[in-house]
Amino acid sequence: MQISGKTRVVGVWGYPVTHSLSPLMHNAALSKLGLNWIYVPFSVEPGKIESAVSSVRALDLIGVNVTVPLKEAVASLVDRVDSAAARIKSVNTIVNKSGELVGYSTDGQGLLWDLRDKAALPQRGSSVLVLGAGGSARAVVDSLHIAGLRVFAANRTRERVERLAADLDSPLEIVDWSHSELTKCAESTQLIINTTTLGMTNSGAANTLPPLADGCIGQGQVLYDLVYSPPITPLMQRAKDSGASVFNGIGMLVRQGAVSLHLWSGLELEKMPISEMEMTIQRYLSENRSE
Repeated sequence: MQISGKTRVVGVWGYPVTHSLSPLMHNAALSKLGLNWIYVPFSVEPGKIESAVSSVRALDLIGVNVTVPLKEAVASLVDRVDSAAARIKSVNTIVNKSGELVGYSTDGQGLLWDLRDKAALPQRGSSVLVLGAGGSARAVVDSLHIAGLRVFAANRTRERVERLAADLDSPLEIVDWSHSELTKCAESTQLIINTTTLGMTNSGAANTLPPLADGCIGQGQVLYDLVYSPPITPLMQRAKDSGASVFNGIGMLVRQGAVSLHLWSGLELEKMPISEMEMTIQRYLSENRSE
């Protein structure tokens, strides 16, 4: 694209944010849609989040995506939030509506969309285990409840998952972050979703696994890992070796991003170039396997 005085800016906030593939897929989408916008990454330290929110108005940004560890803090700083963001007290998308900043949560919609596309969404009443209790976990748990699933959740810090259950006011069943309890729950659920950064490149926990026994996630089960860098995490590899179907977070990333782009642009969701966005990420990962 050719940047001019009329080029508008959208972007993503995170800390760290250098691993994010959102700029790649969004700029591919913007080019496909013919929009004179550019999508850039912003490294925002948690202690500077209030200034960052104010900058959306000051710089007249169209909006931004928000990733870890900022989603929960942003929810209380925007002017208003949509129903999903209000339920989970977490925001992953800010839309600048003529100076009014509106917070949305598109993660849950993106997850269910991708699970349905992959025929991996269990039937209503089935059990799901969610690992983690951060901003992404909030969106995941909320969307799974909307889909009529029985949700179990575990987190390294039990108090945080207890707070998640209290905040969502939902029938969330808490599982201890221990080898025996986590393994027992994983063996009895059809779908396991990892929302933690365990296994993520450059996370400091790239080779760390949840305390799960070998083979407890296997044939007939689905492991969905929100991590997408690397494309196959240690947890995914272990489950795959035991016969489980495994998916990384690229599909969710693309679809929640498409919902964000729909909110920013006002274009119909059906017009979002999902295939172009996903192929851009897959191509990049294929060319940079050693990173």
